[in-house]
Amino acid sequence: MLIKWFLNLLFPPRCIFCNKILNFKSEICICNDCPSKIPFVQDNEIQETKGYYDELICLCSYRGIIKDAIIRFKFFNKSSYHKVFAILLAERIQKTKNVKEIDYIVSVPLHQLKEQARGYNQSYLISSELSRLTGIKEGSYLLKRIKNTKSQSLLHKYKRAINVKEAFKVTNQIDVEDKTILLLDDILTTGNTLNECSRVLKEAGAKKIIVVVLATGRKL
Repeated sequence: MLIKWFLNLLFPPRCIFCNKILNFKSEICICNDCPSKIPFVQDNEIQETKGYYDELICLCSYRGIIKDAIIRFKFFNKSSYHKVFAILLAERIQKTKNVKEIDYIVSVPLHQLKEQARGYNQSYLISSELSRLTGIKEGSYLLKRIKNTKSQSLLHKYKRAINVKEAFKVTNQIDVEDKTILLLDDILTTGNTLNECSRVLKEAGAKKIIVVVLATGRKL
């Protein structure tokens, strides 16, 4: 605690959204002004598509300051943002779910080559911190990406389902059977990646899949 206090004094924390310098005692890196600018959504505002997952929890619309922060988080080495994202997600999850009914948090895996190039899996960083905050067991080891697929964002929406088909496998079916799984990713657009992950988890015996995402690009 003393080391953290000293480091914050030397390198004051900054708001992840506007970069404003914060008080060195700040527990969360968001300034007082930015929460009102975050485009939070209610889950019933989302135009849902039927798939293999059972429920969807979405924090924000993918626009404005949240979109800019996610882009920096994923592509500009701002891995520390995961702590703020996890705190915001934990608040939403604890308001809507009994966390004791959830057996595992599982992040959508990156292929090892992409993870090596980026230096981290952004979804796994969030799921690890979310596990610490909520007490839900971290189970990302249960799902592995076995195909180095093309980036979904670069493909026409009609090709995205084909791109991720058979791209994932369950690594331990016994741990998945009859479990309720919180499947986490950063962004939901067409939902094909999350749907394919849900499919293999369901086929391995998962009882229920609750998808949770930071933001959605779907029309509200």
